[in-house]
Amino acid sequence: MLLRKTPQTDMVVLLDSYPRPASGATDPFIVANERQVALAYRIAPIDFERFGPFGDDDEPFCLLLFPWAAFHRLGPPNDEGLGAHPLAAAGLKWYSVHEIVNSSFVAFQWKVVSPHHARRHFVITLQDSTFECVATDCVLGGVYGSDDIARREASTRFH
Repeated sequence: MLLRKTPQTDMVVLLDSYPRPASGATDPFIVANERQVALAYRIAPIDFERFGPFGDDDEPFCLLLFPWAAFHRLGPPNDEGLGAHPLAAAGLKWYSVHEIVNSSFVAFQWKVVSPHHARRHFVITLQDSTFECVATDCVLGGVYGSDDIARREASTRFH
């Protein structure tokens, strides 16, 4: 985990327009290059109807795209250790997609911000890990019936 102090400026905003990660799902994956990052994760059953329809045998995966990514990582803490994350006290939730507004991490690491590539800080909390990304945006690339389809779709975005 990156060590950083979290001043009062960090504001955790829940992005509930994106599918929530499933609890118990331990198989997120990342595809990345110098310009963008794609994260795919299994979605929570509570979001099946909102993002479906899906068949009985489907295990839906969400694909999030992060254009002009300057930083990304997938690692600790897991759901049980989320309270140790520097942003936990600011309102980081389990199995959720968040944006950190006025991110001290972004302000500290990227003092000069290009107007063409403004930096935003996103945090997705998963079962066994936490994903963080600093990019210009977080875009829903799609919701697919399986991880195989999501992997194919993620790969096609990087040609």
